[in-house]
Amino acid sequence: MGTHQRTVGDLLRAARATLTGASVPSAALEGELLVSHVLGVDRARLLASLRDALPVGAAEHLNRLLERRCSREPLAYITGRREFFGRDFAVDPRVLVPRPETELLVERGLRVAGRLERKGVRIADVGTGSGVLAITLALELPDAEVWATDSSPDALDVARANGEMHGVGDRVTWLPGALSAPLSGRFDLVVANLPYVRTGALRGLQPELSHEPKSALDGGPDGMRHIGLFIRELPELLTGPGAAALIEIDPPIEKPVADMAREAIPEAEIRVWPDLAGLARCAEITFRDASAADRNPADSP
Repeated sequence: MGTHQRTVGDLLRAARATLTGASVPSAALEGELLVSHVLGVDRARLLASLRDALPVGAAEHLNRLLERRCSREPLAYITGRREFFGRDFAVDPRVLVPRPETELLVERGLRVAGRLERKGVRIADVGTGSGVLAITLALELPDAEVWATDSSPDALDVARANGEMHGVGDRVTWLPGALSAPLSGRFDLVVANLPYVRTGALRGLQPELSHEPKSALDGGPDGMRHIGLFIRELPELLTGPGAAALIEIDPPIEKPVADMAREAIPEAEIRVWPDLAGLARCAEITFRDASAADRNPADSP
């Protein structure tokens, strides 16, 4: 009898078994994604080729990637990409891996821009990281003017590369520096996904986060170190009626964020929007005389 020639299906089963044995979350899906990455095909093509013979070197390549994933290195760092708002972005250990819940800031930002009813909306993304917010808003709002800041030169390098990849390199101005310090002028929309994890909670997070830049996660003892400073800057950042700031938050800091925002901008309306898990995730700070349309109960994320 002849020896069995290993197939793509064999490789996929082995990947799933290895990841399951290492207690990696979503092992079946991640196995598909890693094998697809190794073979350079999409998921549909992978599933259509399960009986195909393995290309030379594919098993060895996959084993190296599985070893990294079983050590709980984030999948996005291994494949070098992450989807955000339906688009692929390059990511590596210089930046946080974009999360699905951050898409809520884009959704709310588009509503803010829509109610302003004018072209050339000025947008600032404070603490841009990989650039996903600035780039996505630039793509979704072709007439907008967009600025993005980050205190990490390495993160800005990743963001610039993503901007070039998505064809908005000449529409987003990348500025090095902390929070809003590099910005000049006022803005109709300011978005910020700043570090908000309490220092004491860092050790209890999922192991993948130990591979991500701590400076982009650690929000200080109360989670408010960076967000608090940013909120105090808002009166000098927003243009006025209708302008808004959107801040990604962690549920434990919902009340401190709202209280600080009321103190910084007494005339502001403050709403907190939940993510798909029902957790408080986006604080929206808007001047009160914004259009009543955005206060309609039917207007929900």
